[in-house]
Amino acid sequence: EQELCKPEDSYAEHNLLGEIEDNGSELDAELSWTEIPETFCLDGLEEEMEQLMDHEVVKGILHQGCEVKEYAQQVESKLREVELDSIQDYITESDTLVELHDQIQACDSILEVMEQMLGGFQSDLGNLSSEIKHLQEQSLTMSVKLRNRKDAEEQLGKFIDNICVPPTLIHGIMEGEVDAKFLEHLKILDMKLTFVSEDKAAAKTAAYQDVRPELERLRAKAVAKCREFLLQRFYTFRKPKTNIQILQQNVLLKFRYLVQFLRRHGQEVFTEVRSCYVDTLSRVLSSHFKSYLASLERLHADVASRGDMVGSGGGEGAIAGAGAFLFGRVMQRRRGPEPLALGDRAKILSQLEQSAIIPHVAEAESMQYPYEALFRSVHKLLLDTATSEYLFCTDFFGEGQIFFDLFQATLTVVEGALGGALQDHFDAIGLLLMIRINYHHQLIMSRRRLPCLDNYLDRVNLMLWPRFKIVLEAHVASVRQALEKPSAGSTAPHPISCRYADFASAMHVLNADYQDQQLDVQLERLESAVIEWLTKTSQAFSPRLNGMIFLINNLNHVLCTLRDAEPLPWAGASSRGEGSSEKKGSVGTSAALSVQHFEDQLSGCTSTYVEEQLRGHFGKLIDFVRRVEAHQQSSGALSDEAIAEAKPIVADFAKKWKNSVEVLHKETTNHFSSSACGTEVLKGVMTQLLLYYTRLLDILKKGGPTAQALSRTAVSIPSIMYEIKKLTRI
Repeated sequence: EQELCKPEDSYAEHNLLGEIEDNGSELDAELSWTEIPETFCLDGLEEEMEQLMDHEVVKGILHQGCEVKEYAQQVESKLREVELDSIQDYITESDTLVELHDQIQACDSILEVMEQMLGGFQSDLGNLSSEIKHLQEQSLTMSVKLRNRKDAEEQLGKFIDNICVPPTLIHGIMEGEVDAKFLEHLKILDMKLTFVSEDKAAAKTAAYQDVRPELERLRAKAVAKCREFLLQRFYTFRKPKTNIQILQQNVLLKFRYLVQFLRRHGQEVFTEVRSCYVDTLSRVLSSHFKSYLASLERLHADVASRGDMVGSGGGEGAIAGAGAFLFGRVMQRRRGPEPLALGDRAKILSQLEQSAIIPHVAEAESMQYPYEALFRSVHKLLLDTATSEYLFCTDFFGEGQIFFDLFQATLTVVEGALGGALQDHFDAIGLLLMIRINYHHQLIMSRRRLPCLDNYLDRVNLMLWPRFKIVLEAHVASVRQALEKPSAGSTAPHPISCRYADFASAMHVLNADYQDQQLDVQLERLESAVIEWLTKTSQAFSPRLNGMIFLINNLNHVLCTLRDAEPLPWAGASSRGEGSSEKKGSVGTSAALSVQHFEDQLSGCTSTYVEEQLRGHFGKLIDFVRRVEAHQQSSGALSDEAIAEAKPIVADFAKKWKNSVEVLHKETTNHFSSSACGTEVLKGVMTQLLLYYTRLLDILKKGGPTAQALSRTAVSIPSIMYEIKKLTRI
C-alpha cells in the first residue's frame, strides 16, 4: 500500500526543482561556444577530424550543410528538453521512490535482526565444532588405549597359553602310550618349546623360570618315548619275512611327527635314530638282494660261451666258459637255440614292467632263464625297492640323503656281482639286451621323476658297453683268425656264414629303434671281415666255378636272413618317434646299407657264375660275339673270315642247344641249396644266353647277303624261349 505525500515531501520537491534550475544556468554557462579559453590547443584536430569523417553524426551534419555552432545549439536545446523531461519524470515518481526508500529501511531492520540471529548461530556452531574436536580427540585416545589393551591381552594370552603346562599335557606325555593322542600332546609341547626358544623376552620372565624344569622334563620324556617307539619299529625290520613297505606305509608314516620332534628338540637322539634306521635297512636290503641273487643262480641257463663266436665254425666242442649271471660261477651250458640267433629273446623288452621272477615258483616249474631275464628281474626289484624307499625317506625323515646312505650297500652288492659276471660273459645278444633294458630302466625312473638311481644306472651302462665292445671285437677276431686257414669244403652255406647272418640280423633288430653309431661301426667291421673271409675261402675251391657257387650260396643265405629281419612289434613308436623317416617294417638304416652291400656282392658273383657256366657250353659262341663286336667298333664291316667262322658255330648251336639248356638247368639247380636262389641264378643264365645269341644274330643280320642267309637258317629266339619256359616250369 502506498502512503500519501506529506507536506514535508512537497517542500523538499520544491527545493529540489530550485536546485535543478540553478544547475541548469551553470550548465549553460559552461556549454557556451563563445567562451573558448585562449589556451585551448587545436593540435591534432585535423587528425581527429579525418578519423571522424566516417562517423554517422558527422556525416549527417555535413550532409545538412549547416554550421557546427548552430548544430551544437540544436543539440544543446534537445539535451535540455530531455533533461527537463527526466526531472519531471523523477518528480512524478517521487512518491514511489519515497515508498521504496521506506521499504529499503524496513529490509535493513529485518536484515539487522537476521544478522544478529546468524551471529548467534555462528557462535553456537563454533562451540559445537570445539566440542566435536574434543570428542574426536577423546575417541582417538580411547581407540589407541583399546588397541593397546587388545594387543597386550593377545600377547599376554599367547604367552600364558605357551608358557603354562596343563595337567593333561603332563599326564599325556609322561603316562600316555605313543598313539594319535600322544601325537597331539607332542605337538602342543613342541609349540611351547619352540616359543620359549625363539622368544628371548619370554625366556627371561619369572613365569618361564617356574615352568622351565617341567618343560625340560617333558621334553626329555617325550624324546625318550619317541626314541623307544621308533627303535622298536626299526628292529622289527630284522625279523624274517617282514614286509618292509607295509610296515613303513601303515605304521611309520603315521608317526612321522616323532622324527620331526626329535630333529628340533633332540638332535642327538635323532642322529641315533637315523643311524639305526640306516644300519638296519642297509643290512636287511643288502641281505635280501644277496639271497635273491643266490636264488636266481639256480635258474640261470647259459646261452653262449667263449667258443660261440661267428668265426668259430659250427660251435662243436666249444668251451663253456661264461660265468653264471651276476654270480661268477661256471654252469653247464643248456643245449637250446643257436647262441647267436635272436629267437624270442627280444620279447623281454616288452616285459619290462612285469613282476620280478619269484625264485621258488620258477624253480618248482623247472624254469630257466638267460642272462638278460635275470638282469631284468634283479633290476625290476631294485627299481621298485629304491622308489619305495626313496619316497619313504623323503616323507618320513624329510631328506633324500638318508636313502643314499642306506642303499649304498645294496647297490654295491648288485653292482659287484654284475661286474664279476661280465668278466667271463661272451653273449653279445644278451649284453645288448641288457643295455636296452638298462636304457628303459633309466626312462622309467625319469618318468617317475626320481633321481635316486641315476648314478648307478649310468655306472651299469659304463660296465655293459665296454664288455659288449670286447665281445664284438672277439667276434671280429674269430673271423680274422678263420682267414688264416681257409679250406675248401662244401659249397653249401658255411656255419660261419650262418652264424654271422643270425648274429647280424639280431644286432640290426635290436639296434633298429636306437641307431647307436658305435654299434654300427662294429657291425661294419664284422661285415667286412666276413666278406673278406668268404672271398678268400672261395679262392681255395677248384675249379673256380665251385668258388662262385660257394660265394653265391653263402651271400644268398646272409642276404635272405637280413631281409627276413623285422623290427620288434612293440617297439618303434617310443624310440623312433612319430616324425621318424624310417618306414614301417624297417630294421634301421645300417641294416638297409648292409643288405645293399650284400646284394651288390651277390650280383657280382652271380654274373661271374653265369659267364663261367655259359662259357663251358657255349664258349666258342661267346668268344666269337665279343671278338666280332670289338672288331666292328673299329672297322664296322663283317669279314668273310668271320662269316666262315660263324657257320660252324651256328650249326653247332642248332645241334646241341636243347641238350645244353637242359644240362644248364640241371647243374644250376643242383649247385644251389636254396631253390629260390637257384631259380634266380638260372634266370640269369638263360637271360644271358639269350642275350649272347641275340647279339650273334644281330651281327649276322648286319653282314652281307651270305651272313643274312645264315641268320635265317639259325634257330629262332622264340623257339629257345619256349624251351626255357618249359624247363623252368618243371
